[in-house]
Amino acid sequence: MARPINRLAQAILVLVLMFLSVGYMTPAPASAAPADRATSYVCLWYKVKRGDMLSKIGARYGVTVKTLMSVNGLRSTRIYVGQSLCIPRNNPQPQPQPGPWYTEYWNNPDQMGPPALTTNVSGINFNWGWGSPSPIIIADYWSGRFSRYTYFAGGTYRFTLNATGGMRLWVDTNPVFDRYANVGPMQNQVDVSVAAGNHNLRIDYVDRDAGNIASTYASFVRVEGPSPKPCPQCPPAEQNGPWYTEFYPNIGLGGPPIFVTTYNSCSFDWGWNPPAPGMSNMNWSARFFQYRYLPAGVYRFVARSDDGVRISVDDQMVINQWAEQSARTVTGDIRVGAGTHTIKIEYFQLGGVASLRVYWEYLGP
Repeated sequence: MARPINRLAQAILVLVLMFLSVGYMTPAPASAAPADRATSYVCLWYKVKRGDMLSKIGARYGVTVKTLMSVNGLRSTRIYVGQSLCIPRNNPQPQPQPGPWYTEYWNNPDQMGPPALTTNVSGINFNWGWGSPSPIIIADYWSGRFSRYTYFAGGTYRFTLNATGGMRLWVDTNPVFDRYANVGPMQNQVDVSVAAGNHNLRIDYVDRDAGNIASTYASFVRVEGPSPKPCPQCPPAEQNGPWYTEFYPNIGLGGPPIFVTTYNSCSFDWGWNPPAPGMSNMNWSARFFQYRYLPAGVYRFVARSDDGVRISVDDQMVINQWAEQSARTVTGDIRVGAGTHTIKIEYFQLGGVASLRVYWEYLGP
């Protein structure tokens, strides 16, 4: 009887070993499921506001209420103001693209914290419409940065910057154009003198307007060689823009501007007419400013105005004729170093006819 018992024991032992080997070699399907779910999406974090409901949030982002509850571990549809909800978005796989612009995007308008998305683009020419660059970038109140390290032949370069939103242009560490606070459409050109060699370019963009179309375009071309004239950046008197311009419904430049636009020159004869839509022809003020590269030297600013005007370069007052007056011409001289400077003109109109003309001349080194 001992021999059959030994055979039975051996058979049982073989079966146990086979079972254990299969169990270790083949993981249970349930153990793989959580990992798959964890890598199938990324979270776009949304902070609940007053009046929000899961159904409204889901409709905005194209997600079902059931999915929102599952992803956030909710047992009911009740949510609270200030609560952070994960909006699941498709996990974007890195897609390297040929191109010189290293690009970063943030889910805030101030480029704060680490970027939510980085990529490379071959050029800056985007029309995102009502959306954003990626499903993981929220459609409103986001920002981007485009960076490029490139060689420039010495000379003057004209940068064209168009956007629905705000833009800022840096050459190395110098901000040569700054309308980052802008929320409306704009078209601008700025001339910058660049020495021969490699330089860092950086363009910042921001979408601050809820429910508005977002777009941006940037390019640059060389417009003249290195210093072919005594003053390569001195423009003709009537074409010294672009001037970013703000109009105010009072004579003290107080409160938010009522109208914002851009002009190619600062030469106006408004007469008895209002300067902009929605404004009166009396008791108003305006501010004009630009960023411009100027070679080192002495410059004479000329202003003819009715009524008051004041002009500053880098916050240094050059002309201060801030008074009610009939049309008269005043001048002011200033010496500047080579570089990009902020030129600001402020004007007010009290009553009667209104006019303003400003230009400058290069007097020499």
